[in-house]
Amino acid sequence: MVFFGIILLIAAVICFFFARSQSNKLADLNATDTYTTTMLHDLHKKVVATLGAEALAEPCEIEGQVSCDNPLVAPISGKTCIAYRFSLTREYSEVIHDTDSEGRKRTRTQTGSETIKTEEECAYFWINDNFGKAWVDPTDAELDYETGQNILLPSPDKASILQFGDFEFSAPASNKGARRTTGYRAQEELFTDDGRAYILGCVVDDEGEPTIAYRDKKLKRMIISRQTERELAKSAAGWSRNLYYGAAGTAVAGIIFTVMGLL
Repeated sequence: MVFFGIILLIAAVICFFFARSQSNKLADLNATDTYTTTMLHDLHKKVVATLGAEALAEPCEIEGQVSCDNPLVAPISGKTCIAYRFSLTREYSEVIHDTDSEGRKRTRTQTGSETIKTEEECAYFWINDNFGKAWVDPTDAELDYETGQNILLPSPDKASILQFGDFEFSAPASNKGARRTTGYRAQEELFTDDGRAYILGCVVDDEGEPTIAYRDKKLKRMIISRQTERELAKSAAGWSRNLYYGAAGTAVAGIIFTVMGLL
């Protein structure tokens, strides 16, 4: 019973930290001023002229249309995008020999996977509103990725090239040992170079141009999302409230079980 109580207390701590993260996100959304691209250019011109380029790091939020002069190409689907995440994993089955709780020997099959390759890329893009456009540097931003291709191919009997959309992988022959490769899975997530987006970040100077980027000394996070500010704030408030309730309830239960176990 003490062990179960400790587990509940650990879960309460985890819930608390997740709740605080969502609460901080809500505070950032509510506290940051909304700008137009014209306002960003005016602010950039004023600060750079009076204080210098390095002095500009003002938190801002803006909504508009996404466009990109030199978009990336997602490795599997071939879609153009401003950012993508890609992973290739090897899936396997493994024969395990062990004993059960009564000391009897047993043989069972266990499945698992291991990552062979991961890749994450992003590119500068424009945010366009009714007044003009401004650069966005998505490096280190929290991006609202959409699920792309997810392809699983069986392991070949002999070494060959596996084709995952536009991505190729040289797969060795399937091994026949205790841990046998069953297949390879390629997955991608992407943020396409079109549609509307909400951006929370800091306007800075980048080679003489006002650019929205991540600056941790001014703002704890940068957000690039398909959701509106109102939708993001509503979601953060709901998660924060529910996680705080969950942390409190789990902590009380953990204390009760721990005390009961010690009596």
